[in-house]
Amino acid sequence: MPNQKRNDIPGIALHITQRGNNRQLMFRENEDYQRFAGMLIKYSEKYQVIVHAWMLMPNHIHLLVTPQEKNMVGRMMMCVTGAYTKFYNQKYKRTGTLYEKRYYSALVDYDEYVINVYRYIELNPVKARLVQHPGYWHWSSYRHNAEGLESSMLVPHLSFMKLGLTIEDCRNAYQKLVNDTDVTSEDYEFLRHEIRTAQKKNFAFGGEEFKKEMGAKLGLDGEGAEVEATEV
Repeated sequence: MPNQKRNDIPGIALHITQRGNNRQLMFRENEDYQRFAGMLIKYSEKYQVIVHAWMLMPNHIHLLVTPQEKNMVGRMMMCVTGAYTKFYNQKYKRTGTLYEKRYYSALVDYDEYVINVYRYIELNPVKARLVQHPGYWHWSSYRHNAEGLESSMLVPHLSFMKLGLTIEDCRNAYQKLVNDTDVTSEDYEFLRHEIRTAQKKNFAFGGEEFKKEMGAKLGLDGEGAEVEATEV
């Protein structure tokens, strides 16, 4: 199956997922997480891709970013994943690919759609039963976004800044939203399905008008293009 056309649009948030090949571990030790995070900082700055949220799981990653110019997300990801694969293969004396295909991505609508992707990303380790609360997972943006821990990489999305009058109000509102989320509920399962379907289609997560607008910009029919299904 040919690669799908990339869907990054300057100024529009993009939810990215990339998984280890055959679900193999991408990170084995703290040094591995640290190295990947450092590369993400370096190349997001180089290619002017704004990072809003991130999550490094043992066998996959999630990012919520906004590119400032077209095609910069692909260049950033190529540099990050290429450099990290070289580090990983040298460290663990292995060869070959580390990732399962190219990364999946979906354009994200404003307001509740962006906030839901924030929530989905940062609740990943809770859903995976690795921790009971996202604040307990170190390799995540949660403590920066919800608790104000300083970050040299993160910039709040405009939709995040609408949660309150001050940044502290926004963090408190977001923290409450996360704390009130039941990851075992039917509502949350529906949300996960919608987010993952958007990525499988390599298209958009949002309202019908947003999908129509993004489809026009990308030369699509407003529904995206089906790709081979995989867990994201």
